[in-house]
Amino acid sequence: MALCRLGHFLLWFITLIINELKTSQKHCQLELAEVAWSDEGLPLSLRYGDIYFSHTAGILGALAEKQAVFIEGTQLPARLAAGLSTAVLELGFGTGLSFLCTGWAWLNEPVQQAAKEPAFRPVLNFYSIEKHPWHCADFLRLAAAWPQLLPLAQELADQWPQPVAGFHRRFLAGGRIALTLIYGDVDSALPQLHGSFDAFYLDGFSPSKNAAMWSDGVFRALARLGAPGARLATYSSARAVANGLMAAGFLVEKVPGTGLKKHQLVAQLRVLPRSRRPPTSARPQAVVVIGAGVAGMTTAQALHRRHVPVEVFEQAPLLGAGASGNPAGIISPLLSLDCNATTRLTLMGLGFMRAEILKLKHAGFEIAADFSGVIALARDEAHALRQAQIARELGLSGAVARWCTPEELSALAGVPLALPGWWYSRAGWLAPVDWLAAMQSAAQIKVMYTTEVARLSWVDGAWVGTGACGARLFKSAQVVLANAEQAARLVPEIAPCLTVCRGQVSWLEQAFLPIDSPRLRVPVMREGYALDTPARAARGNSGMRVFGASFKPGEVDLAIRAAEQEDNAERLRAICAALAPSAQAMSGASARVALRVASRDRLPLLGALQGGLGALQGGLGDLQGGQLAPGLWLNVGHGARGLTWGALLGETLAAMLCGEPNVLPLALEKALSPNRFTARTLGSCAEQ
Repeated sequence: MALCRLGHFLLWFITLIINELKTSQKHCQLELAEVAWSDEGLPLSLRYGDIYFSHTAGILGALAEKQAVFIEGTQLPARLAAGLSTAVLELGFGTGLSFLCTGWAWLNEPVQQAAKEPAFRPVLNFYSIEKHPWHCADFLRLAAAWPQLLPLAQELADQWPQPVAGFHRRFLAGGRIALTLIYGDVDSALPQLHGSFDAFYLDGFSPSKNAAMWSDGVFRALARLGAPGARLATYSSARAVANGLMAAGFLVEKVPGTGLKKHQLVAQLRVLPRSRRPPTSARPQAVVVIGAGVAGMTTAQALHRRHVPVEVFEQAPLLGAGASGNPAGIISPLLSLDCNATTRLTLMGLGFMRAEILKLKHAGFEIAADFSGVIALARDEAHALRQAQIARELGLSGAVARWCTPEELSALAGVPLALPGWWYSRAGWLAPVDWLAAMQSAAQIKVMYTTEVARLSWVDGAWVGTGACGARLFKSAQVVLANAEQAARLVPEIAPCLTVCRGQVSWLEQAFLPIDSPRLRVPVMREGYALDTPARAARGNSGMRVFGASFKPGEVDLAIRAAEQEDNAERLRAICAALAPSAQAMSGASARVALRVASRDRLPLLGALQGGLGALQGGLGDLQGGQLAPGLWLNVGHGARGLTWGALLGETLAAMLCGEPNVLPLALEKALSPNRFTARTLGSCAEQ
């Protein structure tokens, strides 16, 4: 009997794990739209058997239809004329035409055109949820019908998100439009949103074709997300839709429709529901950032984009003095069978990073970077079997990640590779210091070098930073700690759950390599990594082979070690024997040692430092009756993935500081929160 009960328990447990795994995998899985085109060049959804816009008006009339239904229907022209920043949430990105129409109206409003100073230009924050995104080629094909929309469409196409479920933020028109495409179904996407929206576009297929888009739960979620007096518009005039909106707290009106559509619905939020809407906060007057590496400079740049004055304090005499100063690093996703937080962050972060580098290059900044692809080899046969299972079950598009044979990878790399592995076609590499310098120059970020912040104190409602000699350096209501291991010195409470890791990277000038040494076409990773950079005459080098790197948790010595140089050479040999330098060549190799900081769960600490940490006794936890004072933020613990997700997390933190709708799904924001480490979990960390 006992064995029978045990058997039932094991069966239940295994079933639970399998179902949880399937649920987690849905975070990454995505199916693209199936679009058919009529002889007149009009799009139709094969999946839903419905039109994307009325075909009676023809393709040229579609723009007027979008203008009348959504822009006029939500009274956006009044906000445009008043010069107000506006947040729009659309259900159903579809063709992208509603967005393009709104963006064009936004950029061409006379009031905004007259605003010469960027600080006075409002921002359009446009969010759109789409379960089945279009291919970029289809999007451009349709947009080409309207020459006035084509520049904005082309700018978006240049940054088109990969088909990966999640939040994909892109900046357009010099930062005046922030587009966040949310790939996923509406039922799972809406609970992941928080913020305050001024207008809602209900632009899904008709209720009879796609009932999930028009449920009472969806309407309640919109009411939760609505700003006071938020307006809503939809093509639909269905009675069930009107009833659902009224039950959720909207005042609904049936108004004349456009074209052959006799009526449409418009609505205004009547009451603010008692829900978990977070309090909105005003944009900070100024922010101090401590640390001028990737975490600090991406945060400063994102705040500058919002016209928030920023000062950066750096104890070293230059940018990227820590791990951000290595000669080159790889930007690549890390896949898992359960599509965990690391997988989702690296997939979303990669796309945002590509877009940021592209904009800086277009602005004329010289950045050594290339996104022609990255190979991630299996470590051994057992690892290859596990990765092949991920390839079968995760359901990612081959354009995102493709599991390849050794022969396929050898052709891509230009060198013989003995193991199968992943081909990430849009991943790449970057010289971090180039990027940091470009961000500083583009945003004119003020950096105080050789200035150590030795202590933080809460004085008269603000944070005061003092130097080692006790001199006051700043007083600010908002402070961001982005200074890696030094953050734990200023806030000792976080130290138990941070691990400092020494890493030594090696590189050889191409001049030191044998003439017949093959060159890597793309970076290759195994247990180490290798990449060949091009020659840079302005920097006085003929190109480098960068490889490594050692990983020594708990070690903080910064001296270069001969043994680790040899270990790095062995890692290179394990990738491809033909790449390995001779002992004589290695004698001319350079090296650099830096410290990385990772949290115990390998996810960064991002967000406001408060709540759980304030329950600790001692240190800053004593402030304000056991609660940390407001305005102290963390952006630390990036480990080895800072180049991949750093830009996205800097943008995320800036949006938090300014009280904007979230940049990451709510579940990921919570997973990154510094307050996930409560007094209890910090105690357990200290015991490890």
